[in-house]
Amino acid sequence: MPSDIQKTFAGLEEKYRKLRQHLNTLNAEVLYFKAGPEKWSIAEVIEHLVMAEEDMLAQLTGATAAQILDPQDRSAKNYHIVIKVMTKDIPVNVPDDSMEPLGQCSLEELLRRWDDTRKKTRAYIDAINSADAGDLVYRHPFAGPLDMAETLNFIDVHFDNHMRHIDNIKARGQGFQVAHRNGQ
Repeated sequence: MPSDIQKTFAGLEEKYRKLRQHLNTLNAEVLYFKAGPEKWSIAEVIEHLVMAEEDMLAQLTGATAAQILDPQDRSAKNYHIVIKVMTKDIPVNVPDDSMEPLGQCSLEELLRRWDDTRKKTRAYIDAINSADAGDLVYRHPFAGPLDMAETLNFIDVHFDNHMRHIDNIKARGQGFQVAHRNGQ
């Protein structure tokens, strides 16, 4: 496995480990708090992250049709727009409705699915040789076809974006709990 890919995935694994520890400190009221009817709960953010990585793995390990990974469709501009939007926390709609969380899975089920996806992703990454590292492996709905390093960078920035989202939801949820206890 090329070292840049290995380093990015190792960083993702560490962030994931810390997130799991953090989730264990949250009560159900905070995990499932929604600031409004169209807002996501922390559990729904987790579901979205799981769905995104499951989609990535399905594309990595499936026989992705060559036409959707056409190098002619690559757009460095669109890729950088996606990364900038997530880095700057610019609100956007989910680019594919299949990535909208349904809120029907328990946190335990989501974490089990995520563990399984991460294990399979690790196996896929471990099998990449340097000669194939630049191959197109994943298609983002807006950014287009990406190679493995770009794909993992996207997943990393996506993860960080949603960790900030989780922090905001947690702060609002805990504020709601305090106000509710105080009769406000």
